Amino acid sequence: MKNLYKILTVLSVMAVVLIACDADVEIDQTVAEIKAEQPTITGFSPGTAAVNALVDIDGTFLNFATEAYIGDVEATITSRITGQRLQIQVPNNAVSGVIKVVTEQGKEAVSAQSLTVTYPVPTVTTALPATADVNSIINIIGTDLVGVTGITFGGTAGTIEFQEEQALVVRVPNNVGFVDVVLTYLTASGEASLVAATNFEVILPQPTIGGFPAVLTRDNEVIVTGQDMNLITDGDVEGTPITINSQSPTEIRFDVPASVVTGYVDVNLNFQGGGTITESGLPYVNGQFEQLYEFDSDPSSVFVIDFSKDPNAVASINGNVSPPPFPGNDYYALQMNTSTSSTVARAKVHQTSTSPTVNNILDSGNYGDNPVLHFWMNTENTDMAFKIYMGGTSSSNRRSLQGSNANTGGNWKLHAVRLNGFIPGQTSVNNVLELRITPGSSSATVPAYFNFDWFIVTDRVLTEFGAVDVTDDFNPAG
Repeated sequence: MKNLYKILTVLSVMAVVLIACDADVEIDQTVAEIKAEQPTITGFSPGTAAVNALVDIDGTFLNFATEAYIGDVEATITSRITGQRLQIQVPNNAVSGVIKVVTEQGKEAVSAQSLTVTYPVPTVTTALPATADVNSIINIIGTDLVGVTGITFGGTAGTIEFQEEQALVVRVPNNVGFVDVVLTYLTASGEASLVAATNFEVILPQPTIGGFPAVLTRDNEVIVTGQDMNLITDGDVEGTPITINSQSPTEIRFDVPASVVTGYVDVNLNFQGGGTITESGLPYVNGQFEQLYEFDSDPSSVFVIDFSKDPNAVASINGNVSPPPFPGNDYYALQMNTSTSSTVARAKVHQTSTSPTVNNILDSGNYGDNPVLHFWMNTENTDMAFKIYMGGTSSSNRRSLQGSNANTGGNWKLHAVRLNGFIPGQTSVNNVLELRITPGSSSATVPAYFNFDWFIVTDRVLTEFGAVDVTDDFNPAG
């Protein structure tokens, strides 16, 4: 009897599980079936609606509708109230017609009756300003302005940035001179127009530069930000004309011409009305380039401090000295206050750099088989040790720049390290590129300083910027 009871119990549990599984399948099938159902439209209200008004649609299986149309003009679905009711907004370019909805499965439903669309006539109740600059914003105040479909300044279209019943916010286009400002809107018989202002003066401003990139590189588009940048007509880099890729009121994009060589370059941008904006002495690298760290954007936390080795170590963005000549205003600053040969600060570049190509630095053919690390360093006339690990963290994978070789005096120096053969026999980064900083020994003079920025890889030593090849100054770390 006991065995029979156990068997019955097991069978009961299995039955419950099977029923539950069947229930799950049934629910999934029901959802799929609902999504695949043919929607219907049984009616809508109101039957007559002005542009921008809301219309409720009644029917079945409307909760999966993803598109709605009045005639051939798409309307915005503003609310999916239930599976039986949907709400849409009449667009300002709609014409009278049937209402159609389309589900995510591509099923369509069309109303039997047409929606009659009405068009209130917009009015302008406040005078426009007498003048405005190209690209500037003006406000137009009036009534029924949601029906406005466009605005022109002497025939050139302006941009409607914001629109509601009593206001339009408009960006003035580039059509310099005295012009008429005209609003267009729809009526039952077609498009109509309304003159909002006559003899409105559009004034040509001068572009103002917000910022150039700190460094120009061969494979990266130059993006210059500012105001009225769409008024720039052409330009050059070191006298070689540029091709403008794109521009807007807030930026212009172009590539440095291929013939421009590495070095400090001047960029000239000419603008409409006759004038030139010049940016002089921009660093340009005509070669393969990858930035691993730059402390205008990277945090000091990419270096992890071991306070057990130096309880009084201080790390920050910027310290006692001015920043290096380029690329920015910020750098990493470390003050070490305990004499030790142990690592005080460590940066795992392979984990903390935003560059996705760290692990490919030593790949065959990459950087023309001549990858070169560069970095700015300033030790404030103190001795310390700077260690690079690559391909692993054993003693055979590290090299050290230390003592007087590491001392830069009180100046910033741009160091270059040739990586091909830097670690003998190492042909892959192997997911390890690590920097370690230490005063150098238990008898080292402290405080010792390590200021650091612009950790990059190129395909040759950038002597044009004063880079010094210190590869042979690195010794196997003991």
